[in-house]
This record gives sequence, structure tokens and C-alpha cells, in this order.
Amino acid sequence: MDILGKVNKVPGGIMIVPMIITALINTFIPAALKIGGPTTAAFSGVGAMTTIGMLLFVAGSQMKYSDLGAVCARGGLLVIVRLAVAYTGAWLTLNFFGMDGICGASALAITISLASCNPGVYAGLMQSYGDNVDKAAMGVLNLIAVPATPLVILGVADGTGFDYMSAVSSLVPFVLGMILANTDEKIQKLFSSATPIILFFLGCCLGASINLKALSQAGLAIVVLIGLIICLFLPIMIAADRLILKRPGYAAVAATCLGGLSVVAPRVIGERLPQYQPYVESATAQMAVTLVFCIFVFPYITKFVVEKLGGGSRLAN
Repeated sequence: MDILGKVNKVPGGIMIVPMIITALINTFIPAALKIGGPTTAAFSGVGAMTTIGMLLFVAGSQMKYSDLGAVCARGGLLVIVRLAVAYTGAWLTLNFFGMDGICGASALAITISLASCNPGVYAGLMQSYGDNVDKAAMGVLNLIAVPATPLVILGVADGTGFDYMSAVSSLVPFVLGMILANTDEKIQKLFSSATPIILFFLGCCLGASINLKALSQAGLAIVVLIGLIICLFLPIMIAADRLILKRPGYAAVAATCLGGLSVVAPRVIGERLPQYQPYVESATAQMAVTLVFCIFVFPYITKFVVEKLGGGSRLAN
């Protein structure tokens, strides 16, 4: 039975398929993922940040010092564009519509949907379509994958602070992997085939944070959020990738996918910024639905861009 072959037919399938499976389990029999011990640690949201740390270390271990400039240029541009669009969206929403937002999509939900990227999905897609620089750029993208990013953007937009340690904590595993691998080539070879294994477990951990029943609570707000991502945000990201970096745009598509941690971001922000607490429950449900949509759709959009405009491996040939 060729299970792996069938999984690999799905864009980013090594992470997407386990994510869908654990999302189904979490929706219908969530207790199965909460029995404790190694089962809960490996197959629930408890292990998400640990697995992301491992993925960052492995990504760093595959990057040479000579590639650092290109990695910062590609990943850095995508991060800057994403943050600029997210801040603009938050500022416009707060100033013209208030915290209630548009058609049920609160300023909290809009900011998270524009600010939260998915380095796991990005890494899975770059494993299939990207080159080594694209894969290593995941380390830069992870800087904005944490709930602290929309928290900071909302804080700046209405006057609260900045958590520098969230950025530092994301860089440490990546930099450590890069230093060790550049010091000893054997370390680079040791971790060269580790990415697909880690992506499998990352998919399990992120899927365990998704409740598919939230689909029934979507409402018009989901149309607003998905419309902003697909019709406004995605074209801006692709344009930046193509016009500034002179790249095909597939990495920009992958980097636009909503992050798995967006589901927990409303609660984190509500605890730090009490004025958004009334919107936490609705924003959490909206993020779950938008995340499911992005996880299903963005791999196919990425594949379409690769087929039309080329991928990393094709450019390298």
C-alpha cells in the first residue's frame, strides 16, 4: 500500500494530511489527544512550539553562511510586506470602523488574519517546490508566526508595547543550527533528511488546535476575512516577490497562508489587551474557519503558480 505516495500527491501533504487527520480527531473525539504522556506531547497542540523549534534548528543547519544574504533578502522582504499590510489593515479598521470591525470581523480578527503567517505550511511547500534559500527563509518568517506579532501591531496601532524576546526566541534555534552545521559538515548531512519527519509531527500538533465545527459559526465575517487575504493581501505579496525580488511568486503565496497559531492568538491578545476580550470567542472561531480554508487552498494556489511561472528547482536547472 503506497500511503506515502498518495500523501505526496497533495501539495505540502507531508504536513497537511496529518494536520487534517488530527483536526478531525480534535473535532469529534478530542479526548483521544488528551490522554497525557507522549501521545499528548507528540500529537496535540502541546508540542507545537517544540516542533517548530526543531524545524527552525534543521532549517538553520541546511543554510551556509554564503546564503545568509539571499535568505534575509527573500524572507525579510516577505516579512516587511506582511507587517506593513497588517499594520495598515489594523490602523484603518480601528480608525474607520472601531474594534467592532466590518460585518462581524473585528479589528482583532482582521489583524490576526493579516499578520499571522504559517512557517510550517511554507516549509512543507518549499520542500516540494523551493530551493535551499527558500527553505532557509522559513527561519525569518517564523519571527512573525507567533501570537506576539498581531499583539504588537494592535498595541502600536492603539498605543501599547513591543515584546522583543518573541523575536529573539525564534532566532536562537535557527542560528544555533546554522553555526553548528557550518562548523562541521557532518552535522549538516545528519539533519539533511530530517525536515519531512518534523513536518509530519508539526502537522499533527497544529491540526489538534483546529475544531472543524467552527465552520457552522462562520457567518459573513469569514467572507470578509478570506476576501481580504485572497483578493487584497495575496496580490500584494506576489507583486512584491515578482517586482522587487524578481522571483516567480510561489514563495510569496506560501508565506501568505494563515498560521496555525492564529487560533490561539485571540486568547493571548485578550489577556494582554483587555479591551479586546469581548471579541476573543468570535475571533477564535473565525480564525479556525479561515485557517482551514487557507490550509486547503494555498497549497493548490502555490502549485498553480509553480506550474505557470516556475519553482525553485526549475530555476536552479
